[in-house]
Amino acid sequence: MVLAGAACVMAAGCSKAPPQPSAHAAGKPAARITQFYASAPQLARGEKELLCYGVGNATSVHLAPPPRELSAALSRCVEVNPARTTTYTLTAEGASGPPAFQQLTVSVGPPRVKIIDVTVSALTVKPGDLVSICYHVENATSVEVAPIHFRGSSKPKGCATDTPRKTTTYEIVANGFEGSRDQEHVTISVHGSPPAGLRGAFRVVR
Repeated sequence: MVLAGAACVMAAGCSKAPPQPSAHAAGKPAARITQFYASAPQLARGEKELLCYGVGNATSVHLAPPPRELSAALSRCVEVNPARTTTYTLTAEGASGPPAFQQLTVSVGPPRVKIIDVTVSALTVKPGDLVSICYHVENATSVEVAPIHFRGSSKPKGCATDTPRKTTTYEIVANGFEGSRDQEHVTISVHGSPPAGLRGAFRVVR
């Protein structure tokens, strides 16, 4: 074998085999990310989010955190539920070339305030009758009931009372973190002699 190799070196026109072309040189382009965005870049804690992406020439696609494999699609959205502000990384790998990756950050703030329900003791009363307006809220820093200038604490449940002399619309406002708020309205009618069938409790469920 050594003699044959030496003869090959001395022979005219003898050369080494040409190198094999790489996958990229053979016409297989590298993977690329065509889009990567969040449907809502800012969330309240507890809310869900859609991350949408698109890739080209990819054989595998991964998203983190947490690590998960995605399909190599031209356009697709996946759901995430971050508990805190999170930076997501999308990585696309192809048959040749280095992987492509992009990052985006989803900001997560305090949970949104919400009125669960409002209950009043009666929809129709006589002038001066005592009525109660009770509420159930979530994530509130305070609760206000107008026009009686009632202000409640951050407790999830509470009641305000009034003795209306005329038909009154009450506004229940729940205040939350960073200026968020939720509101509900209920009207109590005041009549001299209300029909018996109209007196009774009323509840607004959100």
